[in-house]
Amino acid sequence: MNLATILLGVALLLFGRRLFWLFVAAAGFLAGIEIAQVLLAHKPAWLQVTVAIGTGIFGALIATLAQRLAFGLAGFLAGGYLTLVLMHIFGLFGGGLLVLLIGATCGALAALLLMDPAIIILSSLVGAGAIVRGLHPGLLLGAILFVGLSLSGILFQNRRTDYPSATDH
Repeated sequence: MNLATILLGVALLLFGRRLFWLFVAAAGFLAGIEIAQVLLAHKPAWLQVTVAIGTGIFGALIATLAQRLAFGLAGFLAGGYLTLVLMHIFGLFGGGLLVLLIGATCGALAALLLMDPAIIILSSLVGAGAIVRGLHPGLLLGAILFVGLSLSGILFQNRRTDYPSATDH
C-alpha cells in the first residue's frame, strides 16, 4: 500500500490540475483509507480498502457529472485528508472530529472560491501528504519533506500551461 500511496502522491503532486478527475478520485481514496483505518480499525483490511475505493469511485463519478459540486467535494476530501496528515506529521493526535470537519470545510471553501489555484494548491498538498505518509520519514524530516514537496508541486503545476485547466470545460 505504501508504494501505491507514494505513486498516487507523485501523480497528484505533478498533474492534479491537469487530471482533475484523478485528483477527486485520489482525494476520495486517500481520505477514505484514513477514515476507514480509524472507524474500521478492528475490521478486515479488505473492508477498509473497499471503503477507500468506493469513496474514490464516487469522487470520480461526481467529478465527471457535476464539476462545480466536484470542486467542493474535492476540496472537502482534500481538506479532511490534509488535516489528518498534518495532525500525524506534527504529532497532534487529540484534534478529533471537529478539527477534521473544520479542515475539510476550509478545503471545500477554498476549492469553490479559488477554483484553479485551489486545485493546484490542494492537489500539491495532498500529493505531498500521500508521499510523506507512504515514506514514514519521522517528525522533522516528514515536515521538511511535506513543505518542500508541496512547494515543488505548486511551482511545477503553475509552470505547466500547455494544457487546459479543469475549469475550461
